[in-house]
Amino acid sequence: MSDQHPFHKLTELIDTFNTERNTLDLKGLQDLRENIALNLFYMSDDCAKAIANYDSKEYERRRYYAAKEEEYRNDIDSRTGKNYNVADSERLARIDAKTIDEETVFALKQKERSRIVLTAINQILNSISGRINQLTK
Repeated sequence: MSDQHPFHKLTELIDTFNTERNTLDLKGLQDLRENIALNLFYMSDDCAKAIANYDSKEYERRRYYAAKEEEYRNDIDSRTGKNYNVADSERLARIDAKTIDEETVFALKQKERSRIVLTAINQILNSISGRINQLTK
């Protein structure tokens, strides 16, 4: 494998397909399809990390909320002199959770981008297969 990241190599290969799809012969299409599939495989670890990262961040976010809500439920509201109620505890936890919420949203963005890229690449591979089938008839 080259020093180039598989995502960048995939981008180049897809650009090649986009610009040369009407001029590629059977061998060129087969080589292109194999190279795209191979780089998709090389990218699978990054995609798995993006998915796992989101799942981990979501779990961390939920734990953070639970801990903060519990903390506030056991705290005294300085305005009323009573324990915070459930609604206030949830509201205060949301205010405190800005950083973890932003991290979770970013992780979701990475996960969704991976999903979109995988879906698009599979559609491109299917398109190449269709062209290969047309040329072999």
